[in-house]
Amino acid sequence: MFETLVDRAGRAGRERARVVTARLAERIGAEVPGGMSVEATREGVLLSGRGLARRFVLDPALRWLVARVR
Repeated sequence: MFETLVDRAGRAGRERARVVTARLAERIGAEVPGGMSVEATREGVLLSGRGLARRFVLDPALRWLVARVR
């Protein structure tokens, strides 16, 4: 009986994490500069794009976006 409860709680937690990650990726995707992509993954949100490291250093809006979602 307790194992069933633990299993249900685990499934509910994983589903909630998936929903939150998808919403976060959507929010970030709406604000991210052009030429970059945002993807919800199992581990979190993946931000990628050409010259991302350089752009992160030079673009204060990108740094602010990342700082806001932490």
